[in-house]
Amino acid sequence: MKERKKHCEVCSKDFSTMFRVQYKNPKKWVFVCKDCLLTVKKDNPAYSYGGTWKK
Repeated sequence: MKERKKHCEVCSKDFSTMFRVQYKNPKKWVFVCKDCLLTVKKDNPAYSYGGTWKK
């Protein structure tokens, strides 16, 4: 079975588990990896969580 991966909006690497978030204005939904998620959500009033995507 083919392993599914998505591209992280912030670090541009591929991951099999991603987090759907909004973190900057104008707000749009993007996928980020766990490391980038921790960076973009810290003290960010524009941050919204939209779910987890897994392979």
